[in-house]
Formats: sequence, C-alpha cells, structure tokens
Amino acid sequence: MKQTFIFIFISIILFSCKKEATDASWLKIDKWVLTANPNAQNNTGELSHDLSQVFVNMDGKSLGVFELPAKIPIIGDGDHEFVILPGIINNGISETKKRYPFMEPYNGTINLIKNDTVSLNLPTQYYNSIKFLIEDFESPSMQLEVSTESTATIGRNDNPSILQWGNKYGEVLLTDSAASISFVTTFETVLPKLATEVYLEFDYMNSNSLLTSVLSYGNGNYYSDPYILLTSQDPNKAFWKHAYIDLKEIISFRQTTPINEAGFQIVLDEGETSTYFYIDNIKLVYP
Repeated sequence: MKQTFIFIFISIILFSCKKEATDASWLKIDKWVLTANPNAQNNTGELSHDLSQVFVNMDGKSLGVFELPAKIPIIGDGDHEFVILPGIINNGISETKKRYPFMEPYNGTINLIKNDTVSLNLPTQYYNSIKFLIEDFESPSMQLEVSTESTATIGRNDNPSILQWGNKYGEVLLTDSAASISFVTTFETVLPKLATEVYLEFDYMNSNSLLTSVLSYGNGNYYSDPYILLTSQDPNKAFWKHAYIDLKEIISFRQTTPINEAGFQIVLDEGETSTYFYIDNIKLVYP
C-alpha cells in the first residue's frame, strides 16, 4: 500500500511538471536580416555582417541574451510589446556578447500563442547618420600602405570559388620566402574620442593567423597598439567570417593623436610553409 501511494504521488508530480513545462509560448528567432537604409547619409558598402545575438525585452523587462538561432520559452500569451536589439560577439571572444551600437532595434507587437511557436526573421538597418571609411578592393588604388619590412604583398583576386562580394577581394599568400606582411589603412580621418563607439570590421577567410592593431599619430606623436589576434582556420574547412573589433578604448586613450588607422600584421604561422589570408570589406564605423 505504501509503495502504491509513493508511485501515485511521484506520477502526480511528473504529470504536473510536464503540464507546467508545456504551458509556455515559444518565440523562435532565426536570424537578423540587414537591409539598406533608404535614408542613409553615407555609403555603407557591402551589407556583410554576423549579427549572431539578440537582446530581448518584453513589456519593458529584459528576457536575456540569446544566440541565434534561438527558441525562447515565455510564460504568457496574447499581444506583448517587444524591443529586440541586434548583438555581436565582441573582439572575436565568444564569452563577450555586446549590443551592436550602430543598427536599429526591432520594435513591435508580437502575438504569443500558448503551447505554440511564433517564428521571426528580424529586420534591421544602420542608423541613417552612421559613417563609414571603406576599403573594399574595388577601386584601382587601395587605401592601404604596406610596410617596407614586409616580404609578402597584398593584392586582389576574383576567384569565383572564393569571391563573395563585389568584383575583387584582398589576398595575402605566405610562403617561406614571403613570410610576413604588415599593412595599415590610409583613411587619414579624425575619428571621435571621448568613449565614442568606433569599430573596425572586415570579412576574412584564412589559413594563417592575423594580429590587428591601432596606429595613432599627429601632433608630433606616434603610437602602435597591438590588439586582437585572429586565429587560423582549417584550410579544408575555411569559410568567410566577419570580425567586429571594438576600438573605443584605444582611440579614446590616445587623446593627443588626432589620426587613428587600423593595422594588420600577418606572419607565417609556425610549422607552416604555405598559407593564405583573404580579406574584404574593411571598414571603420562610427557615429
């Protein structure tokens, strides 16, 4: 008799838990869809991105941060007001998720259905006043300067099996006899300081690592600040990635130097004899 009571009691608990678990509405978000802003004041270049996160707020309360694609359980149904913010992996560090500051959030009413799923692809666009300095390897001359110590070079290629945007991409090929290259942007533009958001973005496919840096100069001063190291990919599985490099702290720290440029250094990885680094859509993005 005692064993029968225990069995019935456990069955009731399990049934209750199962029922409670299903009494939820589900919001499924697959991806962000980045479109051109018809009111943009500046050329945005190619709309490449890796908006891989969502910061979700419902009825003024935060539900958390989720990696896409995400299926989010929500207690409640009916119409609710949502503000969903586009997010990124900051500086290539998977544990560092950040709201991307230059794109519009999704604002809207979503009708949640208990024990059912509402699926969304979220639209977004750059705020219309965002500024861009762009090297996309399409113009006859590149806004890049290669150091005289470099033994490798950066050129253009249009291999259709690699090309993703436009007509050309940048290409660095490293060998034992051409084992290093250092190059820097030559936009020569004063970027905002005082803790203003500034990002270096670019697309890349690589079998060799790359070190980014910030070069700051002017008023008789010159500084080179090594920054984020991007690791190599397996050459047999390599694909285009999008880097978001947060430059705010370095640029704001270098108050005495008005000009800031993005630097790139590639040295043949140890144990390798032939590697590549493809790059495209280099941008400095700021308000």
